[in-house]
Amino acid sequence: MQVRTEKQKAVQLIGFQGYNLEDQHKLFEQMKQNFNAITTKKSENQYLVILPGLFPLVAVEVNETNDVPEGMTTYIIPEDEYVIFRFEEKYIGDFWSSICTEENQAKYNIDLSKPRYEIFTSSLQPTGVTEWYFPTNT
Repeated sequence: MQVRTEKQKAVQLIGFQGYNLEDQHKLFEQMKQNFNAITTKKSENQYLVILPGLFPLVAVEVNETNDVPEGMTTYIIPEDEYVIFRFEEKYIGDFWSSICTEENQAKYNIDLSKPRYEIFTSSLQPTGVTEWYFPTNT
């Protein structure tokens, strides 16, 4: 696992929000079916954002949030300093069981009360790699 810390700018998103973590697969399917309805998207990359309260959001980055398709919502990932964990996807279970411990939250200065996210790109997931962005206590 590789770990780095970076300051990230705010990201404007449009997408679908769920009510529990199990909804994320349904949300990705909804995004796939409605992807072309988002006319202000910056790229093909999709975001999985875990909002406070463990509400999932599947969305794409947009230039502006004025033209929101029916049934979708807007969200802005706040500018912040993030700890970015890069690892092989086959270790996702081990990652989640270890990162959520109080010891690792303290070690990496992670603030789980803020939104955290993963970006799905053509250079990461197809190669079996993922990156999770966790905000720090600032």
